[in-house]
Amino acid sequence: MAEHERVLVKHSVTGRMLVNSTDGVGYTFDEQGGLTLITLTGVEAEKGGAVVELKAELNVFRFEEPEDGPVIKHWYYVGDNPVTYDAESGQLTIAVQSEIEYRPDQYWA
Repeated sequence: MAEHERVLVKHSVTGRMLVNSTDGVGYTFDEQGGLTLITLTGVEAEKGGAVVELKAELNVFRFEEPEDGPVIKHWYYVGDNPVTYDAESGQLTIAVQSEIEYRPDQYWA
């Protein structure tokens, strides 16, 4: 079964899309001392700067999109954790402290 996955970083107040992995952005998830570090690579300076500026108001999502099944949505809580951007490398790092996983198909028919 093939599976597609994508990561979105959005402004929680306005819903504005800040970063979308389908736009050529790579990402990794690494557990570190009770936090998960989400590292996004290939982020344009304007977008990386906007994420850092809005770091207290972020929604970070990961969608698992299996070819043969329903979407699984993961919501990550950033809170007061660090959000950094290195313009030279295009690397954005978001530390998240918790995750909520749910399947939208179980809520809407």
